[in-house]
Amino acid sequence: MQLPSPYVQASIKTADNLRTIAQSALIRDLSCLSLPQINQVVEQVAHMLPAGNVPGVILNGLARLPERHLPPERTKRDLHMLFAGVESFLDKAMYTTLFAGPAAVIWGYQNLLKLAGKDPQDAFPDGTWQFYIEYALRDDTARHTNESHGFQTALDHYRIPLSPADRLAAWTMAAIYTLNQYPHLLNNEWRERTYLSLLKDIATGTPFAAQFTKISREWDNKRPYGRGAEAGAMDYPTYRQDLFDRFLRQASRDLPDDLREIWQRRILEKEQSELPAYQQQMSILATLEPGPYNEERVPIPLQDARIGIIYQGIYWLVPANQPDPEQVRATAAAILAARRETVDPLTVVAGIRRAALPGLLKKLSAPLRGSIDALRSAPILINIDGLQAQSHPARPLARTRQVERGIGSHPITILDLGKTIAFDQSHIFFDGTWGAALAEIMTNEALSWAVYFHQTPASPAHPVFQTVTPRYQRGDQELLNTAPKVTAEACAENESANLKAILALRKLFKQRSDLIQLTVNDLLILFRAFHAATYQPNPEIVLELQALSTRPDTSEAGKAALAALAGARDNPAVLIPIDASQNAPRERLYPLNFEVPLSELDLVGLHQRCLVALDDYRREQSERSAAYQSFDQLQRRYLATLAGFGSVLSKAKEIALRGESASVGTIKMLAYMPPSLQRMLDEIPGRVDVLNDLVKGREVYSNVGAVAPGSTLVRFITAKDDNEKKTLAWGVLTDASGIMRISLRDFRSHVGLLFAAGCGRIADRLAQDYLDAYVRGLNLFVRELQRITMASRETRLVNRGE
Repeated sequence: MQLPSPYVQASIKTADNLRTIAQSALIRDLSCLSLPQINQVVEQVAHMLPAGNVPGVILNGLARLPERHLPPERTKRDLHMLFAGVESFLDKAMYTTLFAGPAAVIWGYQNLLKLAGKDPQDAFPDGTWQFYIEYALRDDTARHTNESHGFQTALDHYRIPLSPADRLAAWTMAAIYTLNQYPHLLNNEWRERTYLSLLKDIATGTPFAAQFTKISREWDNKRPYGRGAEAGAMDYPTYRQDLFDRFLRQASRDLPDDLREIWQRRILEKEQSELPAYQQQMSILATLEPGPYNEERVPIPLQDARIGIIYQGIYWLVPANQPDPEQVRATAAAILAARRETVDPLTVVAGIRRAALPGLLKKLSAPLRGSIDALRSAPILINIDGLQAQSHPARPLARTRQVERGIGSHPITILDLGKTIAFDQSHIFFDGTWGAALAEIMTNEALSWAVYFHQTPASPAHPVFQTVTPRYQRGDQELLNTAPKVTAEACAENESANLKAILALRKLFKQRSDLIQLTVNDLLILFRAFHAATYQPNPEIVLELQALSTRPDTSEAGKAALAALAGARDNPAVLIPIDASQNAPRERLYPLNFEVPLSELDLVGLHQRCLVALDDYRREQSERSAAYQSFDQLQRRYLATLAGFGSVLSKAKEIALRGESASVGTIKMLAYMPPSLQRMLDEIPGRVDVLNDLVKGREVYSNVGAVAPGSTLVRFITAKDDNEKKTLAWGVLTDASGIMRISLRDFRSHVGLLFAAGCGRIADRLAQDYLDAYVRGLNLFVRELQRITMASRETRLVNRGE
């Protein structure tokens, strides 16, 4: 894409200024980079951050800092200067369409640190991802949601009739206990990952290495998410820690004393240096304070914390520091019996861009500001208004979550939907796997309290709560209506993917060759590229869009949607979240950007030619050797290419998981790989860059995988960062019954235009058509791969008795 001249001019001006400072004697003495490397960094920073003299000013300041470690406030001040510099040099259109957002700013700042001889890691003590999300996953679209059926299913199974008040009390107690036990919950998460990771590390290269290779997976299969019958008086965190310690003693019983001593010494070192920081970093006893460029996590003392209950649009704040079951029970009954009042929704505030909130909140009326400020003490909100609509048909989770939910400054909203419970979580506090785990933990905790309330008669107690009734005053409505809104989204869900066929295909691959190591997610990512290249929209929708494009009031929306369909064939750069917590809990996750080399490998062509050759071979009645030879050559080439693709993606994930680059010498080059894949594999070590991947990725593909046995999670939607360039967010979860559910959140530019034109249903239909076509194509693709992989002359002769 050719960049507009104003952007180029801004980049040139930035480069000229930055080069003058970067080539000075001061910088050359401090930097570990050579002059050619300095010049290369200058050009890259200027291209990513066209901010005039601001990068040069910051570099000069960094170079004059005597200390190696940067104070956090210095880092944030510098970043804010870079944001402001870019905004001043680019007009709004270029800023939203060309500027890569917070990832570009943080990436540029890291390079300025390198030029100044500083260690970038010192500027981000909580890890790059934690720093990044507080700048880039702020808006309402940056929340992911899990849904569980476990609570109501268990009540039905055990025939436990629960009054509405006791139901609310059970979830309120679960929320209270979660806040009180959260440090212990985080302690378990950290201990389990760190202890097992260190155990594998110290055993590497010894005769004991093999027995610890899969120890993390073994614990994953045993990890409890609720108290077992043998728990006795232990609370859940204590029970889980006890089980883990027993598991660990059994698993490490044969470990020699010298290795055990090394292991325990490293554990002690990490516990002292990393565990308290991890618990502080991941705590949900906090509220978010929005700024123009980032969020500040403001701690909430436990004695001041509240659980917010949303009923009939009113917020009821219940103390969280005194978990008295009878008092909570009485409070729940009082809330449900309270007289209904007229209130105004805060959902419109939740849908406003966080960057605009600081200025907006100052302008709102004092009563409305007071209502919003009161919610700052509630890290957990429970919305029970959905109980009244439980008979309605199921809606996509992305729509279900768009109810009264505060203003987006709290970590989690629990939505009681009757048959299911949804957990809407801020990505600043939760990644997908931890969010799903906490949903299971809270579900089991609520069930325990449901049984308690069912078996225990109510005793007299005084309800304790504070009522918050948001009401707009004069001028509030106009301010809210004109404030910048988050990106509009269309949404879709599908549960028709044939997981059994995918698993059967993987077995076929293994029978054919041990070199074909494609995971379920690899196949999903691979077919995402196939789908982009082959998608054909529903003709009826196309006709509707063509009709919209001819009407004056909907012309822009219709044309934009048609243009989006035309551009849907572009091969997407997909951002794949890789769980980093197994090796480094504080790093949370690494985003891996991956683009399937579709055209370079001629994958679609190979696939089709294999099918044609296979059909020709099967139709041949006389001399079949030539037909078989033609198919056999194509089949071998195609399967080798798939094996190579799997190796490249596996290596990319492996390097991303380590959060580091690896030397080319450590990568085993496989001779059967096509040259293009060999080049990709050769380039991976130099290309792994967390922030660079965030800049490049255009779609998010988040697969939380198959849930643990006995899990009751059924649906999942992933989050999208605030960058306008992220267009599609795919979420995948496989439930305990083996049903794979795929969700799609569509943020392409035509979506907002269609909703603004009153045509939101067509936007949703387009998203549903795109997802349905993906799943249908995936199932067909898997069947065709099965045919191709199974076919060989030898097996046909045996099967037919020829």
